[in-house]
Amino acid sequence: MTIRRTEFGFGLEAEYLLIDKNSFRPLFCDDLDADDLLNLVERIPVSDIGVDGFNIKPLHRKAIPYLIEGYYLTDDDMKPLKLLPKGIELRTPIAPSIEEAIQTLRLLTKRLNLAVSDRDWALCSLSHHPVETNFQAKRNYRRDDYWQWALTAMTTFGPDINISVPAEIGNSIDLNALEEKINYYMPPLVALSFASPFERGKLWEVDGKQGLSVRTYKRSTCAPLFYVHKEPELRFEFKGFEMPLNFEDYDAFFLTSLAILLDPALNKSAGNDDRIAQLRRLSVDGLSREEGEIAQEVIFSARKIARHYQLPSEKLAILEQRLQANDCPSKNLIETYLASGSMENVLQNLSNLLEKNTDKQLTLQTA
Repeated sequence: MTIRRTEFGFGLEAEYLLIDKNSFRPLFCDDLDADDLLNLVERIPVSDIGVDGFNIKPLHRKAIPYLIEGYYLTDDDMKPLKLLPKGIELRTPIAPSIEEAIQTLRLLTKRLNLAVSDRDWALCSLSHHPVETNFQAKRNYRRDDYWQWALTAMTTFGPDINISVPAEIGNSIDLNALEEKINYYMPPLVALSFASPFERGKLWEVDGKQGLSVRTYKRSTCAPLFYVHKEPELRFEFKGFEMPLNFEDYDAFFLTSLAILLDPALNKSAGNDDRIAQLRRLSVDGLSREEGEIAQEVIFSARKIARHYQLPSEKLAILEQRLQANDCPSKNLIETYLASGSMENVLQNLSNLLEKNTDKQLTLQTA
Protein backbone atom coordinates (compact mmCIF):
# COMPACT_ATOMS: atom_id res chain seq x y z
CA MET A 1 0.00 0.00 0.00
CA THR A 2 1.41 3.39 -0.99
CA ILE A 3 0.36 6.32 1.19
CA ARG A 4 1.18 9.82 0.02
CA ARG A 5 2.26 12.21 2.74
CA THR A 6 -0.56 14.56 1.73
CA GLU A 7 -3.02 11.98 3.01
CA PHE A 8 -1.85 12.78 6.53
CA GLY A 9 -3.08 15.85 8.41
CA PHE A 10 -1.04 17.96 10.82
CA GLY A 11 -2.28 20.69 13.16
CA LEU A 12 -0.82 22.71 16.02
CA GLU A 13 -2.15 24.50 19.07
CA ALA A 14 0.13 26.69 21.18
CA GLU A 15 -0.52 28.74 24.33
CA TYR A 16 1.37 31.97 24.95
CA LEU A 17 1.98 33.89 28.14
CA LEU A 18 1.50 37.67 27.89
CA ILE A 19 4.07 40.00 29.43
CA ASP A 20 4.34 43.75 29.86
CA LYS A 21 6.61 45.01 27.08
CA ASN A 22 8.24 47.70 29.23
CA SER A 23 8.69 46.07 32.63
CA PHE A 24 8.71 42.43 31.38
CA ARG A 25 6.29 41.57 34.15
CA PRO A 26 4.19 38.44 33.43
CA LEU A 27 0.47 39.20 33.14
CA PHE A 28 -2.42 37.18 34.55
CA CYS A 29 -6.19 37.33 34.90
CA ASP A 30 -6.16 40.41 37.15
CA ASP A 31 -4.35 42.30 34.37
CA LEU A 32 -6.46 41.08 31.44
CA ASP A 33 -10.05 41.40 30.25
CA ALA A 34 -11.57 38.66 28.09
CA ASP A 35 -13.81 40.96 26.02
CA ASP A 36 -10.90 43.30 25.36
CA LEU A 37 -8.75 40.38 24.23
CA LEU A 38 -11.53 39.05 22.00
CA ASN A 39 -11.87 42.43 20.34
CA LEU A 40 -8.12 42.48 19.81
CA VAL A 41 -7.77 39.04 18.21
CA GLU A 42 -10.91 39.32 16.08
CA ARG A 43 -9.28 42.23 14.23
CA ILE A 44 -6.26 40.15 13.17
CA PRO A 45 -6.51 39.21 9.46
CA VAL A 46 -6.76 35.46 8.84
CA SER A 47 -8.52 35.21 5.46
CA ASP A 48 -5.40 33.68 3.88
CA ILE A 49 -5.29 30.99 6.57
CA GLY A 50 -8.89 29.91 6.89
CA VAL A 51 -10.96 28.54 9.75
CA ASP A 52 -12.32 25.30 8.31
CA GLY A 53 -12.98 22.75 11.04
CA PHE A 54 -12.67 25.23 13.91
CA ASN A 55 -15.32 25.10 16.64
CA ILE A 56 -16.55 28.12 18.58
CA LYS A 57 -15.43 27.98 22.19
CA PRO A 58 -17.73 29.21 24.99
CA LEU A 59 -18.01 33.01 25.22
CA HIS A 60 -16.20 33.39 21.90
CA ARG A 61 -18.20 35.05 19.14
CA LYS A 62 -16.90 33.27 16.05
CA ALA A 63 -14.50 30.59 14.89
CA ILE A 64 -11.01 32.03 14.47
CA PRO A 65 -7.46 30.71 15.00
CA TYR A 66 -7.10 32.73 18.23
CA LEU A 67 -8.65 31.62 21.52
CA ILE A 68 -8.62 33.44 24.85
CA GLU A 69 -7.47 30.81 27.31
CA GLY A 70 -8.35 30.85 30.99
CA TYR A 71 -10.83 29.78 33.63
CA TYR A 72 -14.59 29.86 33.11
CA LEU A 73 -16.80 31.12 35.92
CA THR A 74 -20.19 29.42 35.63
CA ASP A 75 -23.74 29.55 36.94
CA ASP A 76 -25.21 26.82 39.11
CA ASP A 77 -25.88 24.71 36.00
CA MET A 78 -22.18 24.99 35.01
CA LYS A 79 -22.96 27.24 32.06
CA PRO A 80 -20.02 29.61 31.37
CA LEU A 81 -20.74 33.21 32.35
CA LYS A 82 -17.33 34.86 32.44
CA LEU A 83 -13.78 34.02 31.38
CA LEU A 84 -10.74 34.86 33.50
CA PRO A 85 -7.87 35.03 30.96
CA LYS A 86 -4.45 33.46 31.45
CA GLY A 87 -3.14 34.00 27.91
CA ILE A 88 -3.89 33.41 24.24
CA GLU A 89 -3.95 30.14 22.30
CA LEU A 90 -3.27 29.81 18.58
CA ARG A 91 -4.58 26.92 16.48
CA THR A 92 -3.76 26.07 12.91
CA PRO A 93 -6.07 24.42 10.39
CA ILE A 94 -5.16 20.84 9.57
CA ALA A 95 -2.38 20.97 6.97
CA PRO A 96 -1.15 18.29 4.52
CA SER A 97 2.45 18.70 5.69
CA ILE A 98 4.36 19.28 8.91
CA GLU A 99 6.13 22.22 7.28
CA GLU A 100 2.89 24.01 6.45
CA ALA A 101 1.45 23.51 9.94
CA ILE A 102 4.56 24.98 11.57
CA GLN A 103 4.76 27.83 9.09
CA THR A 104 1.12 28.71 9.73
CA LEU A 105 1.76 28.75 13.47
CA ARG A 106 4.76 31.00 12.90
CA LEU A 107 2.67 33.40 10.85
CA LEU A 108 -0.20 33.45 13.35
CA THR A 109 2.26 34.08 16.17
CA LYS A 110 3.85 36.98 14.32
CA ARG A 111 0.48 38.62 13.68
CA LEU A 112 -0.60 38.17 17.29
CA ASN A 113 2.65 39.63 18.59
CA LEU A 114 2.14 42.68 16.40
CA ALA A 115 -1.43 43.05 17.65
CA VAL A 116 -0.60 42.85 21.36
CA SER A 117 2.33 45.24 20.94
CA ASP A 118 -0.23 48.03 20.53
CA ARG A 119 -1.08 47.44 24.21
CA ASP A 120 2.61 47.46 25.15
CA TRP A 121 2.46 43.70 25.63
CA ALA A 122 4.51 40.90 24.14
CA LEU A 123 4.17 37.13 23.79
CA CYS A 124 6.37 34.73 25.69
CA SER A 125 6.87 30.98 25.24
CA LEU A 126 7.09 29.50 28.73
CA SER A 127 5.33 26.38 29.98
CA HIS A 128 4.28 27.54 33.45
CA HIS A 129 3.43 31.00 34.72
CA PRO A 130 6.66 32.13 36.44
CA VAL A 131 4.85 33.93 39.28
CA GLU A 132 1.28 32.68 39.67
CA THR A 133 0.61 29.22 41.10
CA ASN A 134 -2.10 27.25 42.90
CA PHE A 135 -4.92 29.18 41.27
CA GLN A 136 -8.22 28.81 43.14
CA ALA A 137 -11.76 29.65 42.03
CA LYS A 138 -15.36 28.49 42.33
CA ARG A 139 -16.07 25.01 40.97
CA ASN A 140 -16.88 25.06 37.25
CA TYR A 141 -17.32 21.31 36.61
CA ARG A 142 -19.44 18.80 38.47
CA ARG A 143 -16.74 16.15 38.05
CA ASP A 144 -13.98 16.79 40.55
CA ASP A 145 -11.17 15.61 38.26
CA TYR A 146 -12.31 18.00 35.51
CA TRP A 147 -12.42 20.87 38.02
CA GLN A 148 -8.98 20.09 39.39
CA TRP A 149 -7.57 20.04 35.86
CA ALA A 150 -9.21 23.40 35.08
CA LEU A 151 -7.53 24.90 38.15
CA THR A 152 -4.16 23.39 37.27
CA ALA A 153 -4.33 24.41 33.61
CA MET A 154 -4.81 28.04 34.60
CA THR A 155 -1.07 28.41 35.25
CA THR A 156 0.27 25.96 32.64
CA PHE A 157 0.99 26.56 28.95
CA GLY A 158 1.68 23.97 26.31
CA PRO A 159 1.32 22.85 22.71
CA ASP A 160 -1.03 20.23 21.31
CA ILE A 161 0.29 18.12 18.44
CA ASN A 162 -2.60 16.98 16.21
CA ILE A 163 -2.21 14.19 13.66
CA SER A 164 -4.78 12.58 11.40
CA VAL A 165 -3.80 9.55 9.37
CA PRO A 166 -5.17 7.83 6.25
CA ALA A 167 -8.19 5.65 6.98
CA GLU A 168 -6.29 2.47 6.07
CA ILE A 169 -3.73 3.26 8.79
CA GLY A 170 -6.22 4.53 11.34
CA ASN A 171 -8.25 1.34 11.10
CA SER A 172 -5.14 -0.71 11.91
CA ILE A 173 -4.30 1.16 15.14
CA ASP A 174 -5.40 -0.63 18.30
CA LEU A 175 -6.98 2.26 20.20
CA ASN A 176 -7.38 0.18 23.35
CA ALA A 177 -3.65 -0.57 23.51
CA LEU A 178 -2.53 2.89 22.40
CA GLU A 179 -2.82 4.54 25.81
CA GLU A 180 -0.50 2.02 27.48
CA LYS A 181 1.94 2.29 24.58
CA ILE A 182 2.05 6.07 24.91
CA ASN A 183 2.41 5.74 28.70
CA TYR A 184 5.63 3.81 28.11
CA TYR A 185 7.29 5.67 25.23
CA MET A 186 6.17 9.29 25.62
CA PRO A 187 7.49 10.34 29.08
CA PRO A 188 11.21 10.23 28.11
CA LEU A 189 10.44 12.35 25.03
CA VAL A 190 8.50 14.85 27.11
CA ALA A 191 11.55 15.15 29.35
CA LEU A 192 13.60 16.38 26.38
CA SER A 193 11.11 19.25 26.01
CA PHE A 194 11.03 20.43 29.64
CA ALA A 195 10.81 24.24 29.73
CA SER A 196 9.26 25.32 33.04
CA PRO A 197 11.81 25.59 35.87
CA PHE A 198 10.21 28.62 37.59
CA GLU A 199 7.53 29.11 40.23
CA ARG A 200 6.62 32.08 42.45
CA GLY A 201 9.18 34.29 40.71
CA LYS A 202 12.18 32.05 41.39
CA LEU A 203 13.68 28.70 40.54
CA TRP A 204 11.34 25.81 41.29
CA GLU A 205 12.57 23.32 43.91
CA VAL A 206 11.28 20.04 45.31
CA ASP A 207 12.68 19.05 48.72
CA GLY A 208 15.59 21.43 48.22
CA LYS A 209 16.41 20.08 44.76
CA GLN A 210 16.29 22.19 41.60
CA GLY A 211 13.49 20.92 39.36
CA LEU A 212 13.15 21.01 35.59
CA SER A 213 9.39 21.10 34.95
CA VAL A 214 6.80 22.38 37.38
CA ARG A 215 4.26 22.09 34.53
CA THR A 216 4.73 18.35 34.08
CA TYR A 217 4.98 17.78 37.83
CA LYS A 218 1.57 19.40 38.34
CA ARG A 219 -0.35 18.29 35.23
CA SER A 220 0.74 14.63 35.24
CA THR A 221 -1.68 13.72 38.03
CA CYS A 222 -4.77 15.14 36.36
CA ALA A 223 -4.20 15.26 32.59
CA PRO A 224 -3.43 12.60 29.96
CA LEU A 225 -0.55 12.61 27.49
CA PHE A 226 -2.89 12.25 24.51
CA TYR A 227 -6.48 12.29 23.42
CA VAL A 228 -8.25 10.47 20.59
CA HIS A 229 -10.89 12.45 18.66
CA LYS A 230 -13.29 10.28 16.67
CA GLU A 231 -15.45 13.06 15.21
CA PRO A 232 -15.68 14.37 12.55
CA GLU A 233 -12.78 12.01 11.72
CA LEU A 234 -10.11 10.13 13.61
CA ARG A 235 -7.47 12.49 15.03
CA PHE A 236 -4.73 11.94 17.59
CA GLU A 237 -3.82 14.81 19.91
CA PHE A 238 -0.51 14.60 21.81
CA LYS A 239 -0.52 16.89 24.85
CA GLY A 240 2.57 16.15 26.96
CA PHE A 241 5.27 18.25 25.27
CA GLU A 242 6.15 21.67 26.69
CA MET A 243 6.16 24.98 24.84
CA PRO A 244 9.35 25.03 22.72
CA LEU A 245 11.76 27.93 22.70
CA ASN A 246 12.36 27.35 18.97
CA PHE A 247 9.84 26.39 16.31
CA GLU A 248 12.16 23.66 14.98
CA ASP A 249 11.20 21.52 17.98
CA TYR A 250 7.71 21.06 16.52
CA ASP A 251 9.13 18.95 13.67
CA ALA A 252 10.59 16.52 16.19
CA PHE A 253 7.37 16.50 18.24
CA PHE A 254 5.36 15.51 15.16
CA LEU A 255 7.80 12.83 13.99
CA THR A 256 8.24 11.11 17.35
CA SER A 257 4.47 11.15 17.90
CA LEU A 258 3.99 9.57 14.49
CA ALA A 259 6.52 6.87 15.34
CA ILE A 260 4.63 5.90 18.49
CA LEU A 261 1.40 5.79 16.50
CA LEU A 262 2.65 3.84 13.49
CA ASP A 263 5.65 1.65 14.35
CA PRO A 264 4.60 -1.83 15.51
CA ALA A 265 8.16 -2.43 16.71
CA LEU A 266 7.41 0.00 19.55
CA ASN A 267 5.31 -2.52 21.41
CA LYS A 268 5.93 -2.05 25.14
CA SER A 269 3.34 -0.67 27.53
CA ALA A 270 2.84 0.91 30.96
CA GLY A 271 -0.11 1.74 33.19
CA ASN A 272 -1.38 5.16 34.17
CA ASP A 273 0.01 4.97 37.71
CA ASP A 274 3.46 4.15 36.32
CA ARG A 275 3.22 7.02 33.84
CA ILE A 276 2.26 9.54 36.54
CA ALA A 277 5.03 8.44 38.88
CA GLN A 278 7.60 8.50 36.09
CA LEU A 279 6.65 11.97 34.86
CA ARG A 280 6.79 13.43 38.36
CA ARG A 281 10.24 11.96 38.92
CA LEU A 282 11.48 13.01 35.49
CA SER A 283 10.29 16.58 36.12
CA VAL A 284 12.72 16.80 39.02
CA ASP A 285 15.58 14.43 38.20
CA GLY A 286 15.63 14.31 34.42
CA LEU A 287 16.34 11.22 32.33
CA SER A 288 17.98 8.09 33.67
CA ARG A 289 20.20 6.02 31.38
CA GLU A 290 17.41 3.49 30.79
CA GLU A 291 14.89 6.21 29.96
CA GLY A 292 17.39 7.79 27.60
CA GLU A 293 17.59 4.48 25.76
CA ILE A 294 13.79 4.50 25.35
CA ALA A 295 13.93 8.02 23.94
CA GLN A 296 16.68 6.95 21.52
CA GLU A 297 14.58 3.98 20.42
CA VAL A 298 11.68 6.29 19.52
CA ILE A 299 13.97 8.75 17.70
CA PHE A 300 15.43 5.87 15.66
CA SER A 301 11.90 4.72 14.87
CA ALA A 302 10.92 8.27 13.90
CA ARG A 303 13.73 8.39 11.32
CA LYS A 304 12.49 5.11 9.86
CA ILE A 305 8.90 6.33 9.70
CA ALA A 306 9.99 9.64 8.15
CA ARG A 307 11.92 7.87 5.41
CA HIS A 308 9.01 5.55 4.68
CA TYR A 309 6.50 8.39 4.28
CA GLN A 310 8.96 10.86 2.74
CA LEU A 311 8.81 13.29 5.66
CA PRO A 312 11.74 15.57 6.59
CA SER A 313 13.69 13.95 9.43
CA GLU A 314 16.66 16.29 9.92
CA LYS A 315 15.04 18.15 12.82
CA LEU A 316 15.16 14.97 14.92
CA ALA A 317 18.81 15.90 15.48
CA ILE A 318 17.58 18.49 17.99
CA LEU A 319 16.32 15.78 20.33
CA GLU A 320 19.34 13.55 19.71
CA GLN A 321 21.71 16.36 20.68
CA ARG A 322 19.78 16.98 23.89
CA LEU A 323 19.76 13.30 24.66
CA GLN A 324 23.51 12.96 24.20
CA ALA A 325 24.18 16.05 26.32
CA ASN A 326 21.57 15.16 28.96
CA ASP A 327 20.02 18.54 28.19
CA CYS A 328 16.61 20.21 27.91
CA PRO A 329 15.45 23.82 27.46
CA SER A 330 14.88 24.22 31.22
CA LYS A 331 18.62 23.97 31.84
CA ASN A 332 19.25 26.90 29.51
CA LEU A 333 16.52 28.89 31.26
CA ILE A 334 18.07 28.12 34.64
CA GLU A 335 21.48 29.29 33.42
CA THR A 336 19.97 32.53 32.12
CA TYR A 337 18.25 33.16 35.45
CA LEU A 338 21.37 32.44 37.49
CA ALA A 339 23.51 34.64 35.26
CA SER A 340 21.15 37.61 35.51
CA GLY A 341 19.44 36.98 38.84
CA SER A 342 16.28 38.39 37.34
CA MET A 343 13.05 36.80 36.13
CA GLU A 344 12.42 39.93 34.06
CA ASN A 345 15.65 39.32 32.13
CA VAL A 346 14.59 35.74 31.43
CA LEU A 347 11.21 36.89 30.10
CA GLN A 348 12.82 39.63 28.03
CA ASN A 349 15.16 37.09 26.43
CA LEU A 350 12.27 34.73 25.72
CA SER A 351 10.19 37.51 24.20
CA ASN A 352 13.07 38.58 21.97
CA LEU A 353 13.74 34.99 20.93
CA LEU A 354 10.10 34.43 19.96
CA GLU A 355 10.07 37.60 17.90
CA LYS A 356 13.29 36.54 16.16
CA ASN A 357 11.89 33.08 15.41
CA THR A 358 8.69 34.46 13.90
CA ASP A 359 10.62 36.83 11.63
CA LYS A 360 11.74 33.81 9.60
CA GLN A 361 9.92 32.92 6.36
CA LEU A 362 6.81 34.99 6.96
CA THR A 363 5.14 34.13 3.65
CA LEU A 364 2.78 31.21 4.06
CA GLN A 365 3.81 28.41 1.74
CA THR A 366 1.13 25.88 0.88
CA ALA A 367 2.01 22.31 0.03
